Amino acid sequence: MGWYISHGGTRHGYSYSDVDELVHRCSGILTRGDQCTITSVMRPGSGDSFEVKPRQARKVGEALLLAASYLPSEWAAMARQIGESALRAASANEQWRWS
Repeated sequence: MGWYISHGGTRHGYSYSDVDELVHRCSGILTRGDQCTITSVMRPGSGDSFEVKPRQARKVGEALLLAASYLPSEWAAMARQIGESALRAASANEQWRWS
């Protein structure tokens, strides 16, 4: 099982554990505030569907793209894909959906 992330966030599919590992890998890169932002969204505590408001999606997307510059290539690609999907949702002023 894994997440379906709207706006192109899971073109390659990511398991729950992959997303959790990405959050963990960002912890040494991002500021505490940015880390809290991505953790609150990307570690929801369950596999239940949820939506993220455009403003928060923008913050997550920006943080993930920043982290991507410092991550190993496999994790950087994942951070970019998810981050770009968050920014697409925010730019369209749409909810960013995880299911």
